Amino acid sequence: MFETRTVLRFALVAVPVYAVLAFATLSPRWAAAYGDGFRVAGNKVFSRFWLWPQANVTFLNLRSPTLLADIDAATPGTLPVQFRPPGPDDVVQDTLMVLQNNDAYGSLGLVRTSSRPIGYWPTAIVIALILATPMGRLRKLVALVLALLLVHVFIAFRVTVMLLKTGFADPAKKYNLFSPSVFWQDVLRRLDEVFADNPTFAYVVPVFIWLGVVFVVHLVKTRRKPQPAIEADA
Repeated sequence: MFETRTVLRFALVAVPVYAVLAFATLSPRWAAAYGDGFRVAGNKVFSRFWLWPQANVTFLNLRSPTLLADIDAATPGTLPVQFRPPGPDDVVQDTLMVLQNNDAYGSLGLVRTSSRPIGYWPTAIVIALILATPMGRLRKLVALVLALLLVHVFIAFRVTVMLLKTGFADPAKKYNLFSPSVFWQDVLRRLDEVFADNPTFAYVVPVFIWLGVVFVVHLVKTRRKPQPAIEADA
């Protein structure tokens, strides 16, 4: 059983840290900085779409005044005429993902999303939980690095599911990479509903990541702890 003092100390650190990180997004500069980092990382990770070297995804700033020029620079002469930049009332979405398949030149997909529910919230939760966990500074640093690595694997998985569902695995798209059966289309739809569209999952998975990382760090510490010497009887 956890002591009441330990639980209160954990809450007194975790709640304020998460509150600060959450309210920080109200600052346009902070939100823009994370969005820029999200798009830079996306362009690195998805410059080749996993097993398909002919496919790639370009992450663009949906709020950029040069958005149309940016799309044209990424995909010369292929911008759909029906595409419209976001209106002034659309303040949530900040990223445009441009899906391309070199084997289907002239056809591309445009998927709008928001970097905050996809990436920022899970990251903020993991940071708050790790910083609030009572452990030594070195172990806390190791746990934070490991947790951030795992949460970004989770973010990449969420984005991958979204890209497959909205285009690369959609038989109706000209730029699709493969056409799954009806069964796998249903599986992919359910994965998208749970991992990508469901905002609750952005809060649940980081908790399990935190629990797993803390368990592993504690297990390593226990195994490294020197065992007391056993004196033999004379």
